[in-house]
Amino acid sequence: MERHEIAGRSVAGDLMKRFASYLIRYLLLITPTILMLVALVEFFPYTGLARIAALPAIVVMNSLIIVASFAVPHKGLLSAVLKAVLTIFITLWIAIYFYPQEFSPSVMAQTRDAVRAINNLDNITRDDLNANRNIDNPAYVVALYKYRDEIPLDGTYQLYEHPDVSINSLEEIGSKLRGYHKAIWWYLKTFK
Repeated sequence: MERHEIAGRSVAGDLMKRFASYLIRYLLLITPTILMLVALVEFFPYTGLARIAALPAIVVMNSLIIVASFAVPHKGLLSAVLKAVLTIFITLWIAIYFYPQEFSPSVMAQTRDAVRAINNLDNITRDDLNANRNIDNPAYVVALYKYRDEIPLDGTYQLYEHPDVSINSLEEIGSKLRGYHKAIWWYLKTFK
């Protein structure tokens, strides 16, 4: 009887250790997805009601991919790390690709346009400050940054007016920008 009890405890202990190992690996692999979703909600807030369904669906899809990755065998530390990196890359791509945008282009398109505007800093002109054209254009935010010290505060230029925010002084620009415009401003302020 004692042998069966000891063997039973050993099997149960091994199962608990394996479960704990899988749980820790799962949590480590799902954390980048959760952080990416938090960043997407912060920088791309205009999702409408689609976010209610999209966020749980993204977490479920990524969880399935992570659990499926556990079944892929690996030999050695290097292949385990490569498998983890590939899994994280795939899950982050899914989070970005399936994150909804109600009236704006996709997250990928908005990011591409922001990078182009930043790279085009030298060619940005004062004409890009004309908010009546399109303040959602990232070139407008780059122009705000480029000409921030030259913008007259006499009402000639309307500084970044969204339905829920209006900027009335130069000091307010960085703190009141919305969505990915905050990331553009931060990047320009930090690296340019």
